[in-house]
Amino acid sequence: MSGTIAERLARCTILLVDDEEANLDLLEGLLDSAGYTRLVRTGDARQVLPLVDKHAPDLILLDLNMPHRHGLEILADLRAVTPAGEYRPILVLTADVTPETRDRALSRGARDFVTKPFDTTEVLLRVENLLETRLLHLDERAARARAEEATRERGRLLAVVAHDLRNPLAVVSMYAETLMLQGLGPQASVDDGGAAWERSALATIHANAVAMQRLVEDLLDASSIRGDGLRIHREAHRVGDAFESARVMLAPLAETAGVTLAFMDGEGAAEAIGEVDRARMVQLLSNLVGNAVKFTPRGGRVDVRFTVDNGVLRGAVIDTGPGIAADELPHLFTVFWTGERRVGGQGGHGAGLGLWIARGIVEAHGGELSAESQLGEGATFRFTIPLAADVAG
Repeated sequence: MSGTIAERLARCTILLVDDEEANLDLLEGLLDSAGYTRLVRTGDARQVLPLVDKHAPDLILLDLNMPHRHGLEILADLRAVTPAGEYRPILVLTADVTPETRDRALSRGARDFVTKPFDTTEVLLRVENLLETRLLHLDERAARARAEEATRERGRLLAVVAHDLRNPLAVVSMYAETLMLQGLGPQASVDDGGAAWERSALATIHANAVAMQRLVEDLLDASSIRGDGLRIHREAHRVGDAFESARVMLAPLAETAGVTLAFMDGEGAAEAIGEVDRARMVQLLSNLVGNAVKFTPRGGRVDVRFTVDNGVLRGAVIDTGPGIAADELPHLFTVFWTGERRVGGQGGHGAGLGLWIARGIVEAHGGELSAESQLGEGATFRFTIPLAADVAG
């Protein structure tokens, strides 16, 4: 809404409810003289709800002792039809001055209370105060709506850009890898003239293209989680298959980082059959283990343990890194959180999506993901995933 506060107040709609026409005339004249131009009046208590529905008043001035329906009943009706979080003030004007009536009116949704005969200055001040609060509420709601729409727009843009980047990056990565394998790559030596430099350049191109592909996939997953939710495709799989695939994929990462990586399964866990999305399970382990390796200094250790108990997969990724501060634990699964969570690790660079996506994968399976840690004592990420689709639902 635009204009000065006085102009905005003048545009507010006020509903006057009183069974005495003389009282309605008095209130209407008083408010009109104060600059309020949108006034709706009724002497029939039965017309309050239809008039509220038609005019959406910003303020209601309500008498209590009326034929057909008592004002306390109308207050209860108005509260029932007012959406949660909506602020639509009601000022009660009544000759009933008993504390019991006042308390009952306020408990049923009245925002203020004035006794008859009333002082005109007092009524005008209370009307102005209630309407100013109403305008603040509307401003806050509009700002929140704009912020939410901006967030949705950014999400849609992010999803479109990430989707369009996926194929070009795949082509760059594929051709870089092909050239490396055809002789311009790893087997070249310094005696080959420029071939050694070409090998290094191609390896750098390939590594960065792969990293960018991963970031693009993370952005697409983030968009899915924020939208309709992360999609998973459940099929019956041997539980150990996902963990073995993750071990093969992550072993070189751990070796390069100088971190010991070990996978340990409980009795019969690897052979258990679960209705899960195997690719997402590998992604979950990749995110958790990759995060653990990144923050574990050389010479440290990362253990991946899993068991199956009563149809539920229970997994844990445990590292010997420097741990996580207690005040940062609540932020771990927040989207785009990139805080320097662990002192002494190998850096916290990234988009801050890995753990958030990990939680999305677990929750899409109907499970839970949690973290526990103390500074100087490493960190443990635990997850539970029901292995049957009907259990997860």
